[in-house]
Order: sequence, then C-alpha cells, then structure tokens
Amino acid sequence: MQLQKNLRRLFLILLAVGLLATAGAHFLSKYVEKKATEILLSIPIKVSSVDANVLTRSIELTDVDWTQANDSLPQFPHHMLVKTVRLEGIKVYQLLKDKKLHIHKILFDGGEVQFNRNLKNNRSDREEKNLDLKEISIDRLVLKDVFTRVSADSVGQYDGIVNLTFENIALNDVKHVRETGSYSVESFKALITHLNVLGEKEMYTTSVAKIFANSADGEIEIDSVLLVPKYSKYQFSRKIGRQVDRMNLLIPKIAIHGFAFPQLKDSVFKTDLIEIKSANLHIYKDKRLPFIKETNTPLPIAMIRGFKFDIAVDSIKLIDATITYEEFPEKGFHTGVLTFEKLNATIDHVSNRNHYPDHKQATLKATSYLMGKGLIKAEFSLPYGKAQVYNAKGSINNLALYRLNPILENLAFVSITSGRLNKLTFNFDYTDLKSTGNVLINYEDLKINSLTKEEDPEKNEIKTLVVNTLLKKNKDGNVDKEKRTGTIDFERDRRRAIFHYWWRSVLTGIKSTVIDSPNKKEKDKDKDQAKDQDKEKKKKKDSK
Repeated sequence: MQLQKNLRRLFLILLAVGLLATAGAHFLSKYVEKKATEILLSIPIKVSSVDANVLTRSIELTDVDWTQANDSLPQFPHHMLVKTVRLEGIKVYQLLKDKKLHIHKILFDGGEVQFNRNLKNNRSDREEKNLDLKEISIDRLVLKDVFTRVSADSVGQYDGIVNLTFENIALNDVKHVRETGSYSVESFKALITHLNVLGEKEMYTTSVAKIFANSADGEIEIDSVLLVPKYSKYQFSRKIGRQVDRMNLLIPKIAIHGFAFPQLKDSVFKTDLIEIKSANLHIYKDKRLPFIKETNTPLPIAMIRGFKFDIAVDSIKLIDATITYEEFPEKGFHTGVLTFEKLNATIDHVSNRNHYPDHKQATLKATSYLMGKGLIKAEFSLPYGKAQVYNAKGSINNLALYRLNPILENLAFVSITSGRLNKLTFNFDYTDLKSTGNVLINYEDLKINSLTKEEDPEKNEIKTLVVNTLLKKNKDGNVDKEKRTGTIDFERDRRRAIFHYWWRSVLTGIKSTVIDSPNKKEKDKDKDQAKDQDKEKKKKKDSK
C-alpha cells in the first residue's frame, strides 16, 4: 500500500514538473517570438507570423517581406518576399554564454527576390546595427524554388528559379556582417532553371533550361542554351544601321570539369576541361548595308589578355558542332550559304596571365566537313607573347567542287560545272597586320560557268570563255609542284574578325595559283626560260 502511495506521489510530481516545463517552454517561446518580431521590425522586415519553439530550438517566419531603403532609387530597390523562412537547431546556451550564434539550418522556401545592379548601398547611421556577437556559423543554408531577378533599374536582365544549398558557412568577425566576401563556405550546390536574359535594348533573347553546379567536385553542367534574334534577317541589321552578324545558336549541353570555385574570390577562372556538345550556329550577314566599325578586333590571345580576370583552362573541346554561314551580297538577288558539319575542335592551355610556364602558346586543332563532304584539318598556334607571330596550317581533302555552288553562284557569280579538289594544303604566319605563306593545290577537270549580276545569256557566255581561259583545268599530281603552289600575301583589315582573316589569307593563295593571269603567265614563262638556261649551262659543263 505504501509503495502505491509513493508511486502516485512520484507520478504527480513528474506530471507537475512536466506541466511547468511545458508552460515554461510555451511562455519562453512566446517571449522569443515577441523579441524576434521586435528585431525584425527594427531592420525593418515585415512578417505575417512568427512561430518559435524552444523545445525544438526553431523559429519559423511566414510571408517575409523586406525592401532595402534607398533615397536615390526609390522605385526599383532590392526586394525579397519569401513564403517561409525557417531556422532550426539554434544553440541557445552557446548564444547566451559565449555570444556565438550557431544555427543548424536556415531554409528560404518559395517566393521571389529582386536585385537592382544600379542600386548602391546607402548605409545611414540609423541603419547600422552593432551585433552583440563574436561569430556566426550556419551548418546549412537552403534556398528552395526562389524566383530571382537581377535587373538594372526598370529593365530586367536575368531571371530564373534558384535552388541553392550552402554547407558550413562561417563569419569570424561580425564587423563585416554585410560583406559577402568575409564569409567562408565549405561547399555549395546550385540548380538554376528557366533562366532568361532579358532587356528592352538587346537584339537577342537568351534562355537556359538548367544550370547545375557542385563546388565539392568542381562540376558545372549547362543544358539547352538558346540564343534567338528579336528581329528578322531583313530587319536585324537595319535596326542597328550597319553590317553585323546575326546569329541563331543552340547548344544542347556544356559540361565543365575540375572548376576551381575557391579561386573565383581572387578573380581567377581556372578549370581542367570545358566540353561544348552538338552546338548549332547559324550566322547571317547582309552586305547591302554599310560596313561601319571604328574599333579594331584584337587577335585571340590579345583579346583575352585584356580581361580583368585571370584565365587558366587546360582544354576546351567542341564536339560535333554545325556552323552555317549565310550572306546576302552587296549586289545580288539571293543569299549564298556555306556549311561546316561535324566540326570537332580542341584548344589546349588557354591563358592570359602565364599560368602555364612550360608552354609558350595555346594550340587549336580542328576537323570538319566543308559542305558536308570535303574534310578540313587545321591547326593554329596562339602564342602568349605580345610580339610573337601566329601560325595556321591545314588541308582540305576530297571535295567535289560543285558543292561550293550554293555560295559561289550568289556571292561570286560563278558556277562550277565539274571539278574535284583532291587536296589543298596551306601554311602561313600572321601578325596583327599581315599574313604570309603558301598554298599547295591538287585538283582536276575544273570547268566554270560565269554568271552576270543580271540575266544576260550573251554576257554570261563571254565571261565564261574568259574565266575558263584564265583558269587551269588541271593542276593535279602530274603538274610540277611549283606550278601548283600559290603565295599568301594578305594585309589584314583589323576591324574584321579572326575567321575573316584566316579565310581571306587562304583565298589569296588559291587565287594566285588557280588563275593564270597575264602577269603570272609572264612570271612562269620567265621561270621556265631560266630553268632552260640552267639546263643548257649544265649540259655544256657535263660535255666539257
């Protein structure tokens, strides 16, 4: 009987303690909610409700609405409206005893954020708060499905749905609580979907289906990059008022491996490998408009040398790309089209700050099929030094020349009726001003019909006769190598892109060997006479 009484008393005592603890926790939770609300209002942040639970050491805020006050740009401030913000695992004892704020997890769930790039921080004395803390640490910070827009005043520039997870964030000096660069982060994962690049004055709309990044393993994956002009082929250049390349671009996938995320803090873009897969680029140029450009286009390494940040990329690979170039001539009726299919390229050791001391240059190697048939192989040296000479060499093999008619007929007003290019090799050096080198050609059975810019059969026949008289029908392996060699000697228009420079350099060499102009015939005749004289001299010496 006495045992039962003692057990009953113990139960009542435990029940009383439990009720007191629960009541205490309830009142303490309410106290925390009140204090949290006061702090939020002083920042100021608006919330619909604050729910604190001392037993689980958590605080949950709903409909968190914050706008940065700024007198200079009151219409478009930084703004955040998040459906739920939850703080879990707050170490209250450590906070009270050591003035160290440690939170296990902070979750921002849903809502939207707007950031104005033109808005400068306006820190008045009333906004500065001295935190009575020694340090801040957060085990995990999560943004879940937050629509984010980065703008410049009223013009939206970027927007997308952001999911972010940061692991082990730490701030050891709370005096720099406003400076993001003062925080250390062990690792993060990011998933951005439905990314759009906007802007009223832009000529293109750009969208990306997905960007995923994992700092722990240095991986970045970008899916479905789409660049689309806002205006038609006819309107695009006229909107700008001059010749300009109009581009349509689709890249199904970009993969970046071995990216050094920590070095971004020091303005260094460093990675092992960038793979660009199955890109499809269509370029359109309307030459009926004037070519107006006052600035020069630097050569590749010179261009990246001017970047404010360091670049160190071990290798960039372009895999199975397609490039289509379409041009409307200054005087003509239709566009000419040139295609490069199954384009594969690799460029190694790309750097602008001497990150590869054992290498003096980057090297670009590429293969492709011209008009889907003729195999092109090319190699380009891109030296790091400012005064060094660039080099380009390569070949085109096994191309039925009539396949070039889609571009020749409407741009050069000639049509190839027969002919086969067995092989063409080129090798030339070039600087910012000039290229010099040679072309060796091997072709057979070349016949061309010349076309006038107006429909006139008689004029076409006359021009065809003249052209085929100047052109050599065969320059194959049976023809002396010297007569199949053309000279590259081209002065660069520094306003033009590097691809224009490469192509025009090779073209000068082709012209110098394919077209037997009167001057060239005289030079060849002089060379033949000189050879005959040398032979006669040799015979006389041998006879003596």
